[in-house]
Amino acid sequence: MLPPLKPIAMKERVSMVFIQKGQIDVKDGAFVVIDETGTRTHIPVGSIACIMLEPGTRSPRPWD
Repeated sequence: MLPPLKPIAMKERVSMVFIQKGQIDVKDGAFVVIDETGTRTHIPVGSIACIMLEPGTRSPRPWD
C-alpha cells in the first residue's frame, strides 16, 4: 500500500503559471491545456499557487 498523500506546502509550490491562447480541459482531475497546434500540456494544479488565464484562453464547456 502507498502512504497517504500529503499536501504540498505553499513555500514549495510554483508561485504562478500564465496560460495564454489555449483551450483548457480537465482530464483525470488535472488541467490540460491544448494550444493552437494541438499540443497537450498537463498542468500540475496541486503544486501551483496561482493559475493566470490570459486573453485567448477558453474552456470547451461551462465550469460546474
